[in-house]
Amino acid sequence: MMDYRRLKNNLIYIALRGMIFIIETLPRDIALGLARMIGEIAAILDIKERNLAERNLKTAYGRQWSEKRIELVAKECFVKIALNAADVIQSRNWSPNDLDRLVDVTGWEHFQAAFEKGRGVVGLTGHIGNFELLAAWFASVKKIPLSAIGRKLYDDRLDKMVIANRERFGIENIASDTAAGNVISILRSGRMLGVLLDVDSSRFSGKFVPFFGVPAKTAAGPIMIGRRTGSPVVPMAMFRTDNDRFSVKILPAFDIPNTDDKERDITEALARCNLALQELINHDPTQWAWIHNRWKSKPSPGESNIAFREAISAE
Repeated sequence: MMDYRRLKNNLIYIALRGMIFIIETLPRDIALGLARMIGEIAAILDIKERNLAERNLKTAYGRQWSEKRIELVAKECFVKIALNAADVIQSRNWSPNDLDRLVDVTGWEHFQAAFEKGRGVVGLTGHIGNFELLAAWFASVKKIPLSAIGRKLYDDRLDKMVIANRERFGIENIASDTAAGNVISILRSGRMLGVLLDVDSSRFSGKFVPFFGVPAKTAAGPIMIGRRTGSPVVPMAMFRTDNDRFSVKILPAFDIPNTDDKERDITEALARCNLALQELINHDPTQWAWIHNRWKSKPSPGESNIAFREAISAE
């Protein structure tokens, strides 16, 4: 019997390789024009994901925004994802100088002060803007030793392509199931650990802390490790600007509490992480991946109450 899943994955892979070849060989302005068109078409045709994006936006901004604004931001989310994917593909031909010429930064002093403590840095971001090029910029332009936790893609061939591009920019790729001891060693050696903390996945254990006022399962592992190593957390994101440049925004660092109450410490730190991610998303809501089901998991009533108490203390 034919393996339809394998056939489907092969067809997707062939289509993606063809698209990658086209975008990689085009001048950047034309490639981005094509990507924008693809994003606009996807926003129209992918009704399921667009509805999910709109539901998520209502969860976050429903009391503040009109239905029209929610619809427009949901559609623009598709476009921004397509544009950022195109630039990641284009970057396969970029040098560090090429990337440097496209990036402006605010808040570098926050990262520098945290990094100079010598205890490693937990670089906190989410699926905001171009998170792939954010890591590439730190590693190749700023020469920061960087290890990034990356979830394995469903297709090994695509996964190898993504990892190869990260490594080309000097990023050490760390699998999401890497042993905690190895991650501890990374931070204790003074490296930066890049963490995407805005995913609700059954693959990791987490705690429910507020995200836009609603309890969201948030991965606890990186923060538990950062607490053990005494590494500061530095929230950051790379945003696309109107002229297709990039703006890196770095927020003030904060320390993970380390008291006798470990569970409270972790919950409080995760609440601060989500508050920082909210601040970054609010900077330009069109640039977060609203098509991810961030509030998929539901807490028990007890978990929800604890999360909100800790969030209040974090503020």
